[in-house]
Amino acid sequence: MTAGGPPTASAPRRYEALDGLRGVCALLVCLFHFRANGPIASLEFIRGSWLFVDFFFVLAGFVIAASYRERLTKGQFLYGFAILRFGRVYPLHLFMLVIFVVFELFGLALSSQGLMQRQPFDPDHSFLAIFTSLALIQAFGLHDGLTWNHPSWSVAVEFWTYVGFALLARWAGAALEKWLVVVAVLCVVVLASVTDYGMNVTYRWSLFRCIYGFAIGALVWWLWSGLKVAPSTRLLGGTSAELLAVALVVGYVTWLSNSRANLLSPLVFGAVVLVFAQERGAVSRLLMTAPLRRLGLLSYSIYMVHVFIQSRMDDAVRVTEKLTGMVLTIPRGALTLVGGTPLEGVLFTVLMLAIVVAVSHVTLKMVEEPGRRWSQRVAAAGHGLPSRVGDLKKPA
Repeated sequence: MTAGGPPTASAPRRYEALDGLRGVCALLVCLFHFRANGPIASLEFIRGSWLFVDFFFVLAGFVIAASYRERLTKGQFLYGFAILRFGRVYPLHLFMLVIFVVFELFGLALSSQGLMQRQPFDPDHSFLAIFTSLALIQAFGLHDGLTWNHPSWSVAVEFWTYVGFALLARWAGAALEKWLVVVAVLCVVVLASVTDYGMNVTYRWSLFRCIYGFAIGALVWWLWSGLKVAPSTRLLGGTSAELLAVALVVGYVTWLSNSRANLLSPLVFGAVVLVFAQERGAVSRLLMTAPLRRLGLLSYSIYMVHVFIQSRMDDAVRVTEKLTGMVLTIPRGALTLVGGTPLEGVLFTVLMLAIVVAVSHVTLKMVEEPGRRWSQRVAAAGHGLPSRVGDLKKPA
């Protein structure tokens, strides 16, 4: 196997350790968004965990390159690829947008009774933003902040990155990786030039953030596909590399996530993907256990439903305070933290995570999987594709 070429082995199987790692990162992003009293939310590591969105972008580039690079560079399958990716991300995005709008209508009744802290359909929940979200253009600087389901900005830019990658692969052919390097460098230049926040951009400039991470992930696949790791590699060596990778990420996210050094995050996460793609250490074995593999399958649902669950918990806490006189929140600067005491904050956090995971099981079965099956049928009917197309795959 030579560097730069896709693997020729048959019988692909999932990168199960990376799948589990994706689930863990989804929970960390979920914790980042939950403003709770107590020791969990106050950890600097959790406060920097917004950066794991860039891990998702890098992992997406790795996965897409692993699954589709060869066909796309040969000019095959562009329409089928677009349909498959659309069916992967859009159904749940649409479902959650509808849910948000329905509850905003319900909020009209609550606001009339003084049970909402804001007016429904405010600028962050505008009618215009419904249409930009439907068109997946809400992250292109058309709004002055995040709208509706806040995490959906990344779904929008990732879908257009899929399309751009497919077009570039078709045009560049075997020279794809050279152009990916150029693209990644240009994205870094743009991000360093237009903002003081580095990678911490969402409703503006985030397309460059996503393209940068995606390109690094695809380049990591190109490097990985050319590596030859001996089967006799000792578990100790694999475990040492994995523990070092975990320590690197924890330290980086804790101390550098909110500095301009966060521009290096795709490179850091690319190294992590390269280590865990080998699945040769004790950490990988933990990530490949059934609960964490299941968490990986739920990761997209966790990412897409958690802000809605957290918002409804905030509503429930405020209503409970108003009706009972209990103190269930505390002010902290410009924020209001859930939990009148640190213990209450921890209990609310555990409850939130349990609800998010439970709801994610439902949306996986009722929204994600039907959407994927629909896209697979459409793509297979039009282009002779296999009826089922996996995500995290590697050569046997």
